[in-house]
Amino acid sequence: MSMRKDLMGLPAMDRRTVLAGAVGTLAAAGLGTASVRAEAPEVTALMVNAMLGPKLKSITEEEAKVRIAEGPFMSSTDTVSRLTAPGGSRYDLMNSSYAFSRPVVMGPKAGDERVQPIDLSLIPNMKFINEPSKEGIGTRDGKTYMIPHSWGFDSILYNRDAVPDNDPYTQSWSLLFEDKYAGRVGWWDVAHQMLMAAGLYLGHAEPETMERADLNEVGKFLTAKKKNVRTFYSTFAQGSNLLSGGEIVACYGVVPMRAELQRRGFNVTGAWPKEGVLSLINTSYIPKDCRNVPETHAVINAMLGERYAKELVNGSGYLSASVFAQEGLSDEQRKKYGYGIFDGTVKHYPLKFPTNMNMWIETWSKVKSS
Repeated sequence: MSMRKDLMGLPAMDRRTVLAGAVGTLAAAGLGTASVRAEAPEVTALMVNAMLGPKLKSITEEEAKVRIAEGPFMSSTDTVSRLTAPGGSRYDLMNSSYAFSRPVVMGPKAGDERVQPIDLSLIPNMKFINEPSKEGIGTRDGKTYMIPHSWGFDSILYNRDAVPDNDPYTQSWSLLFEDKYAGRVGWWDVAHQMLMAAGLYLGHAEPETMERADLNEVGKFLTAKKKNVRTFYSTFAQGSNLLSGGEIVACYGVVPMRAELQRRGFNVTGAWPKEGVLSLINTSYIPKDCRNVPETHAVINAMLGERYAKELVNGSGYLSASVFAQEGLSDEQRKKYGYGIFDGTVKHYPLKFPTNMNMWIETWSKVKSS
């Protein structure tokens, strides 16, 4: 069989060979990694933006030999809605909460998957996934569709200059709902998380199973407590700005907000409510209409590698799914970051997909409009 020729009659090379040669030439010319990276293929990604903070993004792009273009992450709810949007997703790589997203991503039965199978031969770092995170691997009929990236947990963030650590309210989700800090509390404008937190606080052992009567009870409770809320926020950046600016002293919070505020020197920390923090495994998946399949696999693989795993908790607050993440951490650091989720010393409850999500959205809409 004759070799395919380019327009000059020379043997054509594959894109990776060309790219590797270009990288070497540019590096030798002293043009730097920024110029090299500009020539790399682009992977579009929708995930919590803190997962691609400056250092984390640099590590990923370098190891995967790509450029990453990020979309604005809002919530797992928003992410799966974009996956199912008419016309398909415009992203090559998506990442969201496993328990919440799996029913939508995988569909009810074989053939209903909204994503493509992942080629595990292109993800050699799969072997480094830690045991707790393996429950976030989405498989069906011998194929893998979802791969764990990290663990997160939602809790209450509070300003320690205004809310002392020994305040009993910091030991419960009550800090978000009760009257003590009225007018200085922020709620996240996401039905799933807010109703789960309120359900746990009101004593529902499995809040994701709440049906009409239970949801009505939770909705009435939230409506009554809405008077204590200074404002709702829709993005992590908005919540962080409200806390850092002193407009609120406590809010529903996620770990990237805590990590970012502490990095900026604010005296903010996360509570460990007795009802349990709301935990989640963030998983990566590839939409069917991904335009750069091999490169997207390379990104997933890089994010399970040693360099990315060791930087993730510092860069974002998330706990990597890789065994490398805890290497070199002291007991105090493990406690601070929340690694007790893995061994049970931190009580947590998974953010599971509700039995009837439409009913949850309806309930939250009534709370907001009341």
